[in-house]
This record gives sequence, C-alpha cells and structure tokens, in this order.
Amino acid sequence: MTPEEQFIFDVQGYIVLRSVLGAEQIARMLASISEHGVRSAENDPTKSRFGGFFGWSDDFRGLIDHPRILPLLGGLIGPKFRLDHAYGMAMSASGVRGGEGLHHEAAMFDHGCYYVTHRDRMHNGLIVVSFALCDAGPGDGGFCCIPGSHKALYPVPRDWYGVYDNPMIQQPAVKAGDVIIFTESLTHGTMPWTNTHHERRSVLLKYCPHYMQWARSPMESEIEGLSLRQKQILAGAYVWDRPAISTG
Repeated sequence: MTPEEQFIFDVQGYIVLRSVLGAEQIARMLASISEHGVRSAENDPTKSRFGGFFGWSDDFRGLIDHPRILPLLGGLIGPKFRLDHAYGMAMSASGVRGGEGLHHEAAMFDHGCYYVTHRDRMHNGLIVVSFALCDAGPGDGGFCCIPGSHKALYPVPRDWYGVYDNPMIQQPAVKAGDVIIFTESLTHGTMPWTNTHHERRSVLLKYCPHYMQWARSPMESEIEGLSLRQKQILAGAYVWDRPAISTG
C-alpha cells in the first residue's frame, strides 16, 4: 500500500479504488449474471445474494487475485491471507423502505472482526473487497457506513444503527469498475436501491488472515480454471508452514 492509501484506510476504515475493472470485462460479467438466471430482489440485501460465479469465467476468477487488489490485501492483512467467502448482490428499486441496517462495531474481537495497530502496521480480521458492476451515485443506495467507526472507543448509539435519519452515515459514490475495500469492524450496511434507470450489481470477496475461518467451511478450491495462486488463496485456515501469497 502507498502511504496515502494507508492513511485513508486508517482514518476512514475503507478506501475507494477507481477504474479497477474495464468496461468490456464488466459487460461480460453482467451478461454472465443474466445468463445464470440471477434475479433482483426489491431492496432486500438478505435476499439479493448469489454465488457460484467463480465457475462461470476467468473474468470472475480473476477477481480472486486481481493485481490491483493483492498488494493492498498484503498491507491490510499480511502476506498470508485467504479468501473466506464471496457472493454477489442484485437489487432493484421499489417503493418500499428497504436496505439493511448498520451492523458491526470496533469491539467485535470475539467474532473475528477487528482493526488494531501494532508497531508500524495495521492488522485486520475480515476484509471486504466490493467490486461495483454498475454506477452508484449519491443517494442511489448500496454500501454505506459510519467512517472511522472501526476504531471508535465508544459504541455506536443505539438509535444510529438504522440507515434512515442517521446523522453520521455516508454512502460513497462509485462508478462501474470501482472497488470499495473496507474492514468488517467498520459499522456498515446497505442503503436501499433508489436508481430506477438501472439495477444494482456488485461482487463482494471477503478475505481474512490465514489462521481464521469465518464461514462454516472453506470455499471450493477445485474449480476448473483456477490458477495455483488462486487455489492457494482459497485454501482453508491453517498456520503451520503456510506459504505467503505472491503479489508479483
């Protein structure tokens, strides 16, 4: 990570990377999502998730060890990290109040969500890499958070865990191809999707230290087309003699 990226992430708990994916790749990925019958849920993030896409094409598999993302994962987690779980999100605008309330906080050490600094570096538990496949302008909806809450000394006030009428909440605007990387210890959620011109499409990859497993079981690592490095990143949690992930 550059000094600027380190500072931004340390202060905010998230960082936005611009133009990580190109227009042609995004178009292919959106076509694959449609071809595999993914339907949009009306403003309910808990029902809008889809998976299985690493078996669809190299465009999806390439997200696992994307060259723009790997160096940041090394800086955020350390040289030995793994992909714990992943899913996509498809949402459409509707007239109902939707979205997903804010969740998580700085004190969640017992759940594998943490952000701490020691000596000259930061240490994170679960890290989320969210690839935007569509524009999400101001007020459109999608990822939202309370910046800086990943290292707050005091708990978030109970009345501020909603996504409506919250004086601290922010929804970072992104373009298709941008990536938001955030720590799960950041208090975050999903604003309801309001853009009636296009639906929300995003893919979220969740990484963690090599010794930790958030999901109930490791991800499938015998998918056809995976590279050796991608299989290494998908390996289950263990410590002894585990090699570092090459970011070159």
